[in-house]
Amino acid sequence: MNEIDNINDKIFKKAIGAPQSAIKFLRKVLPEQIKKRIDFSTIEIGPTDYVSLEFKEYFSDVIIKTQIRSKDGGQIPTDICFILEHKTEAKVKIFIQFLKYMVEEWQKDIAEQMPLRIIIPVLFYHGKKEWKIPQAFVEHFDVDDELKEFLLNYRYFLFDTRSWDFRGESNKELRDDVFLLTALALMKCAYTDETETIEEIFKFWHEKGFTEAIEDIVFFLIYISETKNISRDRLKKMLEKSKIDGGDIMETLAQQLRDEGRRIGLEEGMKEGMKEGMKEGIKEGMKEGMKEGKMYTAWELMKRGIDIDIIAAATGFAKKEIEKLAATVH
Repeated sequence: MNEIDNINDKIFKKAIGAPQSAIKFLRKVLPEQIKKRIDFSTIEIGPTDYVSLEFKEYFSDVIIKTQIRSKDGGQIPTDICFILEHKTEAKVKIFIQFLKYMVEEWQKDIAEQMPLRIIIPVLFYHGKKEWKIPQAFVEHFDVDDELKEFLLNYRYFLFDTRSWDFRGESNKELRDDVFLLTALALMKCAYTDETETIEEIFKFWHEKGFTEAIEDIVFFLIYISETKNISRDRLKKMLEKSKIDGGDIMETLAQQLRDEGRRIGLEEGMKEGMKEGMKEGIKEGMKEGMKEGKMYTAWELMKRGIDIDIIAAATGFAKKEIEKLAATVH
């Protein structure tokens, strides 16, 4: 996973990973018939550390667990689970990845002797190109409706930032969560050349009194620096244009970037050291293994009464070594 993927993972998890932010995001994405059946008071963020290594590098998801209500408002014993995933490229394999998650969740339910949970995937897309992949799995099979009736099917909800305007009136609830709205807006413009969104976000920070949250602001500035070709001097001017004092913020940003650079350098150094160590270990292991193999061959030949000179020629051992080994042959 490259550095851009890593920074996207971090901002997505940090933005959606808090229960209250997750609620606001789900209220924005889900249709009314789903929202009215969810008990948002029971929201919890689930662990994802059990995910199989085969798909782990492709996933930076958030799993949201909650309960559902019946049509008359009563509680249903079956839980509901939303799998949130972000993507910057449109690839059909997203269906298999979601399905992999669902199977692993259901396997856990079976192992714990619990009712199978309802699992609904939600995809957050913020790539350059239009997302054209159908949202229903069955639509990928080029067969008639009579056959589709018997095929495995599920669908995911799509939040495509290309068609989302963070300035719109429909974002009233999101605007109360400055961190969440900022994260979504910056991810939306991460792969474009425009900077107007960043300037508007800075003004939004000033309006909301977000300027005291230095740590969060620096986090977002690092994201901007990683995804856009904007110098620190220009960022400082953009902040000051929005009536935000950029001096202390940019100093903190510079220090964090230096610290991050040292951390990455240390990690890379450790990785290289481990690689070299593994190479040397493999070499030594191979040498030892070959020696052990030859020793076994010499021992077997001696048991069969083969002359020591012939054994020495066959194995490469000195005659003295073979004579020592001969003392162990009974």
